Amino acid sequence: MRFRYCSIVAIVMLVVAGTALAESPWAGKWKMDPSQSKLTGDTIRFASGTGGEMMYTGEGHTTKFKLDGTPVKTWSGAEVSWKKIDDNTYESQAKQNGVSLGTNTWTLAPDGKSLKVESKGTNPDGSSFDNSSDYTRVSGTHGLMGSWKSTKTNINEEQTYDIAEKGPNELTWNIPAIKGVVDVPLDGKDSAPVGPTVPKGLTISLVRTSPHTLKMVEKINGEPIYHSTMTLSADGKKFTDVGTPAKTNEPMTTVWIKQ
Repeated sequence: MRFRYCSIVAIVMLVVAGTALAESPWAGKWKMDPSQSKLTGDTIRFASGTGGEMMYTGEGHTTKFKLDGTPVKTWSGAEVSWKKIDDNTYESQAKQNGVSLGTNTWTLAPDGKSLKVESKGTNPDGSSFDNSSDYTRVSGTHGLMGSWKSTKTNINEEQTYDIAEKGPNELTWNIPAIKGVVDVPLDGKDSAPVGPTVPKGLTISLVRTSPHTLKMVEKINGEPIYHSTMTLSADGKKFTDVGTPAKTNEPMTTVWIKQ
């Protein structure tokens, strides 16, 4: 799933600022515009393991699980459980730090050529989400087994960032929905965010490469997992973030509008 905002990957810290934040066009509240964003193109894979296990791979990371509802740890430290509802329907539930990240329902089309994933749940601030992603089969012929490429996403929740000045060349950045907060200097040093669904070991670094361009690196336990470049428009009314997981070349573009 490419819903970085509401999963681990949802906790990607997009922090922005100028030298004098009070005068910076980066400061304020920003809202993601799904209609201008490109959230498709990622590939996920399911494969058979040993002892009745299955393997799920996304963004270059693999998790082993069984379809009996037994919780297992993922590479990010999240806990996920899977179960089979019927031959065409599967359900997975995820938690981070004991807090629910939501429930995914995976539904195969009758011809086995497409897959829909619906994600439902409640954010830490009490707001709800009901998002979906459509995938087309790339390989495999039966069931979940094989590779799937995303072709369409629907995001039915408001995604916003609030940015405030902490001091010279340092910001406090907040994602209200997930109650995620981080103080980040602009010198490239790793900073640890806090919040109920922030993975342990997650750090964010930010470097300003020009007055209108910023580069961010996200790590877990020192290992880079995601990087992006953010570019502010000439009129200062929006910025475009182009990022990709560190282990794959699957760019994702999000466009943020200043409120």
